[in-house]
Amino acid sequence: MNRATSPVRLPYILRVGIIILLGSSAWVLGAVAALWHVLQSTFLLALVLIILNGSAFCLLAWLGTHELLSRNLSWRVDNRDWRFWSLLLLSHGCGIALIPVASVPDEMGPLVAMLLVNSASMAVRFSAPVAVTYHLLVAAAFAAQFSGIWAGWIFALCLIQQWVLWSFGLSIVLEVSEVKRLRILGDELRMAQAQIAESERRLERRSMRHNLHDNMGHELATLHMNLQILQKQLERTVAENTEFEQGPDEHASLSPQLLSPPASPSLTERLSTPLREARAATKRLFAVLDSVVNGLRATSSGQGNFVDALTELIEQASTLEVTLQWEETAVVTDAQQTDTLLSLIREFLTNIMKHSGGHRATITGQYRNGELQITLLDESRFCGEWSAGNGLSGVAERIAAMDGSFEVDVVDQRLLWRLRLPEVKL
Repeated sequence: MNRATSPVRLPYILRVGIIILLGSSAWVLGAVAALWHVLQSTFLLALVLIILNGSAFCLLAWLGTHELLSRNLSWRVDNRDWRFWSLLLLSHGCGIALIPVASVPDEMGPLVAMLLVNSASMAVRFSAPVAVTYHLLVAAAFAAQFSGIWAGWIFALCLIQQWVLWSFGLSIVLEVSEVKRLRILGDELRMAQAQIAESERRLERRSMRHNLHDNMGHELATLHMNLQILQKQLERTVAENTEFEQGPDEHASLSPQLLSPPASPSLTERLSTPLREARAATKRLFAVLDSVVNGLRATSSGQGNFVDALTELIEQASTLEVTLQWEETAVVTDAQQTDTLLSLIREFLTNIMKHSGGHRATITGQYRNGELQITLLDESRFCGEWSAGNGLSGVAERIAAMDGSFEVDVVDQRLLWRLRLPEVKL
């Protein structure tokens, strides 16, 4: 979709500002309409009801915002949330009680209804059947304060206004949830890419190590053998020339062409010295090759490499604040353990983002009693029963295959994962 045909989308800050402005204006208009015909004797009571109505709405707005932010932009439907029920009943109760106290005439009912319906949007805390039923009861109770045909019109108007505001609040919650879902999917993708990149780097180092050991090692061995052959041939040539110089009479019957002059000693010395140096150089190259291969092996399975991969994985979870406490004694050198641990931690972070709604976590690694001990703590409050999904069950099976142990527990209303793996010595 190009820019010319894309719909106009206002920023969140601007939309929130417009909502606050319209809501405040509607509330003020309803309050003025309610106080317009109030009697002097009931003015103070009517003013108290209006203030309670506005205060309850402000508290509902603050509570809803706090709930959304504390759960990392994750909205939870809860029909038993007594806080929302109390504030909604207080807000709507004060608005309904205001009609007889302020002696509001029938023709002012539609305007005073705006004082009542502002809180309707916060019914998004409840499920749709509960919210719709609640709005019906509120509209019926409010319309019952008026007489004649006005009661029917005010009931319909109040009900429509409540449903419009409720659907508007519901659309905002759904949009925020969708934005969070997309962010979680993006974090999942980046964490998976980071783990795949680490596996590719490890495979690349292993392939490089094998290529160096196999190809270059074979070439050096061939060069070393050829140098040995050349040195043997040079020694044989020197011996034959020496034998020829010591017994020339034995070859008197040979033709003059075969009686070539012997190689000069200076030439053999010039050849034998570079050969010895070349053989010594090949031996040094063998030592250098072994050092490089061992270094690549250490880099592929080193502790620093694992911590770097873990840090990179954590950095991709942009929606979470993860604290890493990894002791130097907790060394991970085995490739299988590395893949398993990264998969487990990725599953842990994904579980927090998708299900718990938290935004803080702590990862601790230590070495105790000959085994690697890792704890993964979800800092959000946990309510309910824990159940393992397919991803976590698969990781737990891989841990069991490595003679490790895995368990999940709830400590101080915090979900805690414990993992133990035996030390692998290379």
